[in-house]
Amino acid sequence: MDASARSPADAWRTFTRAAQPDVDRWLASLEAPGDAQAQRLMALLAANRDTAFGRRFGFDRIGSPAQFRERVPVHAAADFLPWLDRVSHETVPVLTAERPVFLERTSGSTARQKLIPYTPAFLRELQAAMIVWLADMHRACPALGEGRAYWSMSPPLQAPGVAPNGIPVGSASDLDYLGDSSAAALASTLLVPPLTGDVSTWRRETLRALVADETLAFISVWSPTFLTSVLPPLFDRDDADGARDLAWVEASLPAARRAALRRAIADGDCRALWPRLAAVSCWLDGPSQHYADALRTRFPGVQWLPKGLFATEGVASIPFGAGDGCPLAIGSHYLEFVRDDGSVCDAEGLRLGDEAQVLLTTGGGLMRYALGDRVRVVGMTARTPRIAFVGRAAASVDLVGEKLDEQIAADALNEARAQHGEVGACVVPCAAREALPHYVLCVAGEIGGDAADALCAAVEAALAQAFHYAHARRMGQLGPLRVRRLGGSPARLGDLLQHAAERAGIRAGDVKPCVLVTRLPVADALLAMTDE
Repeated sequence: MDASARSPADAWRTFTRAAQPDVDRWLASLEAPGDAQAQRLMALLAANRDTAFGRRFGFDRIGSPAQFRERVPVHAAADFLPWLDRVSHETVPVLTAERPVFLERTSGSTARQKLIPYTPAFLRELQAAMIVWLADMHRACPALGEGRAYWSMSPPLQAPGVAPNGIPVGSASDLDYLGDSSAAALASTLLVPPLTGDVSTWRRETLRALVADETLAFISVWSPTFLTSVLPPLFDRDDADGARDLAWVEASLPAARRAALRRAIADGDCRALWPRLAAVSCWLDGPSQHYADALRTRFPGVQWLPKGLFATEGVASIPFGAGDGCPLAIGSHYLEFVRDDGSVCDAEGLRLGDEAQVLLTTGGGLMRYALGDRVRVVGMTARTPRIAFVGRAAASVDLVGEKLDEQIAADALNEARAQHGEVGACVVPCAAREALPHYVLCVAGEIGGDAADALCAAVEAALAQAFHYAHARRMGQLGPLRVRRLGGSPARLGDLLQHAAERAGIRAGDVKPCVLVTRLPVADALLAMTDE
């Protein structure tokens, strides 16, 4: 039978049968995460012992996770850039014995982007996580397999390219991640709107494709704001552009779907549009929580399913089973965790309530790589910790996927302030409930309204050089930078930051100057103190 002719229910049944051996192995590993992780690490070291990195750090002399920690240093993202640069330029094995299938872009400005190697082994690691996640999701909510599914896809900001050594940069399609795994059986269930480099056209086409399909049973996005950026034409009557898009969508629909659309608009929710919709999957923790809560009102009666901690560089947790958070992805990569006191532990060393930053060692060649994500242990599945995403590590903010770090903010401010004189300035995240999340440029000193607006525009232009910030802005998930004049001298900003940090529970002696406020409680306190 042609896969394209299968019903969604048939495709899901085919997948779940094929996935069962993977699920059984996963369940067994949950009882002994230390053993599973040690085996994973030793297999990675053996496979890559003859690479440039493996020879540099003596992989052939490492016989245990403890020796691995002794001989291989922790690598911050910036520390790993020279190795990643070699992968894109050299033809000899640098990080992995396998040649990468493609290189995937990750965060930073276009000049500082990292190209992450996607090898066959790394793709299998990602697929292993996805298979377990999808199988358990279907077990928890079988009705999501009774119709079509929408998985968020958006037009790339940069066209696929080729590295100097001939390795492709960027995958041709998000479906490439599935490869020939059992999850590929689900490709026939997907609703795939046309992708275009024009974001407004893409958003309009996506809305039309969604509204036109009465069989939609499952929606999967990463950030809830991705979905809210598509829906405004249905529910925001004050948006002239949205009204035009809605009229265009409505004119393209058959009579029955037009009637369903009008009922949904009148009701203020999506029940009439998608009567089969059983589940929505998105980030539900960290900075995304209140955006997901606000979105629930548009989807009454729908089951909300969490996302694990997936990043371009790898996966740290998988949605599975009941309880808060998600269990560690112990069957994919080797995972370590750096606590606030600098101590490092493996999966078995984590305890309930621990907060730590994630280190990844992957089949793509990342070794003890600091992912930049902060997690909290919130429960256990068998002997494996369940974690929740707390936020980006101390020097960065990630409200909707923009991944803004302090270096990007500092570069933007320095570039802009060179043209606008001496003022105190910092960038503050605002997770507003009433509007799109955005950043506020707080400025102190002798600066007039016009000059402050010009400074804000210059900083926004500089921030837009950062790949993921620009992407979030173009996708409509992040609002524009706003400016707030604080008056007084440039030093006034430092005083306000100090008081805001203390209000947020930070000891007075522990407060550090910053150009980017990265702790949301401090940001909320500062914005409340300076509210105009």
